Amino acid sequence: MSLYRSHHVAARFVPSLFQAFVRLYVRPRVEGADTLPTEGSFIIAANHTSHADTAVIFTALPRHARRRFVAAAAQDYFFQGGPWQFFSRILFNAIPVARDRRGGQDPLRHASRALREGYALLLYPEGTRSKNGSIGPFRGGIGRLIAEFPGTPVIPTYVSGTARVMPKGKVVPRPYRVTVRFGEPMLVKAHPKHRATWQSAADEVRDAVLHLGGLVSVAGPTPADAPEEGTEETGEQ
Repeated sequence: MSLYRSHHVAARFVPSLFQAFVRLYVRPRVEGADTLPTEGSFIIAANHTSHADTAVIFTALPRHARRRFVAAAAQDYFFQGGPWQFFSRILFNAIPVARDRRGGQDPLRHASRALREGYALLLYPEGTRSKNGSIGPFRGGIGRLIAEFPGTPVIPTYVSGTARVMPKGKVVPRPYRVTVRFGEPMLVKAHPKHRATWQSAADEVRDAVLHLGGLVSVAGPTPADAPEEGTEETGEQ
């Protein structure tokens, strides 16, 4: 399983140092990590409020999951060269996901291949960071992957506190304790040829994430941070 692993020499030691920094800096409270599959591919479906989310989720994973971890990242933001691309590849084995179909290529082709190769794939089904601390609608792309890979577990994941660690417009993280809750693996059903089932599957996963946060599923956005932590302004990915 080396297809998407970074082969840069820095990838041998930088991630371990980075994990230690994250643990000390934001002291993540982690729940449910013991329920994650110990082998085979699975999808981590999380809410998204900050660029700190991926670092926190990656650090919260048990070692067996980190060893086969890849993070889906917006191609137009993280794959334009420069330090963002370098560090996202070194730290998280990031793979590009296009937010549109320009050029006629399948935007989820790398995500599909990662699941086929047995990776643990992190997705943010909202498609962008929340702008107001709410969990927006989940896009049907995750439902398409569920349909394409039946039997692949989906791990609903709720993250809170990260919007205070790295709010919109900030590049230097602030020390603030965060929480990561991994839900029980879900086996969601969707049909490869019926797009309506893709969205239904996405909605089912969103409901599970809302439940983890102690929130209520409603039509439209729902507050993403637990009541005691409030909401923060966040920016687009």
